[in-house]
Amino acid sequence: MDTVKLDAVLWRGLRAQGLLEPAPAVEDAVLRSAGIYGAAPTSYLSLAARMDGFHTATLDDALFERRSLVRVPAMRGSVYLLPPELVPHGLALAAKVSALPMLHSAGITDAVYGGLTNAIETILRDGPRTAGEIKERLASWRERVPGTLTLVLRQMSHDGRIVRARVRGGWRSQQFEYVILKEWVTVPARPPTEVQALQRLAPLYFAAHGPATVADFAWWAGVSELTAKSALERLELEQVFLDKVRGIYLATRESLDELPSAPKKWSSLNLLPHWDAYLMAHADRARYLEAKWADHVVDRGGNVTNVILREGRVAGVWDLHGPELRFAPFEMMRSHPVQEAGRRYALLDPITGVAERRSRALSSGGRNAFQSPLP
Repeated sequence: MDTVKLDAVLWRGLRAQGLLEPAPAVEDAVLRSAGIYGAAPTSYLSLAARMDGFHTATLDDALFERRSLVRVPAMRGSVYLLPPELVPHGLALAAKVSALPMLHSAGITDAVYGGLTNAIETILRDGPRTAGEIKERLASWRERVPGTLTLVLRQMSHDGRIVRARVRGGWRSQQFEYVILKEWVTVPARPPTEVQALQRLAPLYFAAHGPATVADFAWWAGVSELTAKSALERLELEQVFLDKVRGIYLATRESLDELPSAPKKWSSLNLLPHWDAYLMAHADRARYLEAKWADHVVDRGGNVTNVILREGRVAGVWDLHGPELRFAPFEMMRSHPVQEAGRRYALLDPITGVAERRSRALSSGGRNAFQSPLP
């Protein structure tokens, strides 16, 4: 097997995802990243990092007017932005992550769940509704355990019955309206199997994130390594070694052919938000993250915080506190380049200043410390 240079792999990955050469459209940026996390504010920040002149309306128009992108549960049960033709494949993987055991613990039997889903779909036939509005209209049902309705809506989303549509409260808000999926986009009568979904998504994954191991692909998809290996056997992937990193890696021939084009000397600085696709694609992040900084970047649940990338490697973390951009470098770094990189987000919120801080281990904070890593 050939050994490929890690620096060239990092250059190609950044270039493939629009982090060196901006993507021309949101749909292109999503496909080139093999899906973008659909949660707010990550979805907006990840796209702003990959496009010039990005505004919130750029994504909102694709989601709500053209419906060329859909927020849908997909890999590992997380909500992603995907084009409509990939929605069934994302749902096939999301189906593995079920909220039914938690609903059963809250006293919601399968029969009760079935009745609730029918009632909720009847409500949504009159138009989009938020979770609060749905709760108000479920006149004959009372939530005995707090959060039960949230679990019901999550399970209905994973079942492909409803989908998150418009959001109220601005680009940082999580107050989504729900609609019936089949009334929002066209979906096939027969959904793909899990293996069919993996085979459809794998080429996008390896184009964006390869070379990668079977374990990497399995982690990203949320399936067992055995299932991942079975799906990948039918694809034409080549085996290679990465210098400086252990393991056997798989790559498309097209991506390997791009590596000789990597310049010997190049520079880049990117600010990426938590849950960004670049860092949420590998089980082993050694290619771009030194072990001594792992606890400052990845929490125990595998969630990645806001990072500064220098030439494709994690060189620090950052955060926004009002109009102030705060950053904590892991190596020598001037504030001016960081502020310049942060200008991509200025169209979302004005940034008027920059301040250096010291990073902290995410394990020393609360459950959601990764969402705001700097005090």
